[in-house]
Amino acid sequence: MADLLAQAQAQPVTTVLAVALAALFPSLLKRDVGLSFAAVVEHRELWRCAVAQLAHVDLIHLAFNLSALWSIGIVERTQELGSLYYLKTTALLLLLSPLMILLLTYLLIHVAHKPEYAHTSAVGYSCVLFGWMALLSSPRHPGGITMLPVFGLASVPAWATPWASLVITSLLIPSASFIGHLGGMLAGYLVALGTFQLLPAGWVLSLCGGAALGLGWAAARGRELVPYIRLPSSIAGLGGGGSGDVESGGGGGGSGKVRIAANGEIVRG
Repeated sequence: MADLLAQAQAQPVTTVLAVALAALFPSLLKRDVGLSFAAVVEHRELWRCAVAQLAHVDLIHLAFNLSALWSIGIVERTQELGSLYYLKTTALLLLLSPLMILLLTYLLIHVAHKPEYAHTSAVGYSCVLFGWMALLSSPRHPGGITMLPVFGLASVPAWATPWASLVITSLLIPSASFIGHLGGMLAGYLVALGTFQLLPAGWVLSLCGGAALGLGWAAARGRELVPYIRLPSSIAGLGGGGSGDVESGGGGGGSGKVRIAANGEIVRG
């Protein structure tokens, strides 16, 4: 217990994020807050870009993500990086991950000709976690972090962590969002390129805060995010989820029956 408290003090941003995710879990449980192409692009429900990353399907889903979040807190404890760097980068990943997910979904719909993906939705903080794993795997990343635990279990070389986690999650949890995880990884690699390195932390945090306020206003104005919106009852079949962003039929604004595609993902038909 003493060690846990010491870690919490050494990584305050990680601790606040973990407490926030746990506190939001009951209020967002079984709400229709999933991120989907149809809901965000076609129906302009932009608030989903933020809220979907904070929601989890069940306690197991939340527990796996909190475990991974706590492991990545090593960044905050690294003297060369620290809490401000961790906070700035997390804010960037929160902003970029939904954009990468929507881009991948667009390619699936219009290039791979799979229109059913327009209504496939995802929830969970995993996209940010996969973004961090991708960022830490880059040789450009400072801090000297060479090993990372996968889901709090065995430690593997940092460069292999995102891909090992992606494969393991996809094999063990068919309902996990491959697109959500891959989108988070792409966001992490984009940050690793140094594209946003010169942006002051204050600008990034202000942008993230402004986006959150704007999305909150849009949700309140459209009366979309209310206590009575729930995921379809079929989401109960995802019990015993896992570390990934669990896909659901709660695409928001979509129509049709929920069905399970051949690849194991739950989509709207």
